[in-house]
Amino acid sequence: MADPAPLYLSPERLEQLQRITDAIRLRAALYPPPKPPPRRRRTRQYPSGKPNPPWQPPRYHGRRRG
Repeated sequence: MADPAPLYLSPERLEQLQRITDAIRLRAALYPPPKPPPRRRRTRQYPSGKPNPPWQPPRYHGRRRG
């Protein structure tokens, strides 16, 4: 278990901690974390670079017998 916080903080230290927490809150309000870019689906292309048509024929997955 962690050590408990000291019961007494000097006024200078307490003021410094309050300034730090105010700065952290201000920064969090002004600069929200960036959103991750949207995920792109991997699409196969023809060797010439031409993209596949928007429709894909259904692929046949035969049952494996074993």
